[in-house]
Amino acid sequence: MRKYICLTALAICVNISARAQHWKWEAGLTSTDYKFKTSTGAMTNFMKPNGGVHIGFAYNKEVIDTTALISKFSKSAIFFGNHQTLAKIASYFRYDLGLNLTQLNAVGDVQNKQLAYQTSFAGIHAGFGPEVKVYRGFSIALLGKLAGMQMLAGTQLRDNNYFALRQDPSFSKFQFFYGYNISIHKRLADKTSVFIAYDVTQTARGQQAGKTNLNFKPTNFIIGIKLSQF
Repeated sequence: MRKYICLTALAICVNISARAQHWKWEAGLTSTDYKFKTSTGAMTNFMKPNGGVHIGFAYNKEVIDTTALISKFSKSAIFFGNHQTLAKIASYFRYDLGLNLTQLNAVGDVQNKQLAYQTSFAGIHAGFGPEVKVYRGFSIALLGKLAGMQMLAGTQLRDNNYFALRQDPSFSKFQFFYGYNISIHKRLADKTSVFIAYDVTQTARGQQAGKTNLNFKPTNFIIGIKLSQF
């Protein structure tokens, strides 16, 4: 009897829809800072952000699946039934797995010579963080993110000449990013929501002695739609 009471308490305590999972489609604009250091380690400021396009798709799910816990009568279900505050906190957290295509572009000039970089990257990401309902169908989510991106195509425009970037290791190597995503969601119907998001990530490639160093810091301004299944 005690087991069933604990499981019932868990179902009431965890204020989320059972087995809820979500698919997100998004599009937006990207502004990318090129953080370039000279071979002596001096930070330069001749590169300026230029606009690019971002599109993405992600799978999003709550950490706690209430129905699954109850149906299994597992030790986890009993544990959360006995620790209702912890279950309530855990119910806010979600994980996010996604794919994206993003342009990381920049322009600049060095000694009155014009430069322009046009690049397209494909990437994957994983995110984790809370989403909290605030008011009349609105909710706010904050995700910490880890991502990886690979350049698909890229060119440098210098002195009216184009140069491919596929042989430049600053661009051609697989790039690791870390950052965060803040989003505001509005539920339109039981299974449909729209959202806007502010997404910031950056690379953290260390500099080797005597060599130049380039890191990317893209900022995405995003709108999207989220479809849910219960």
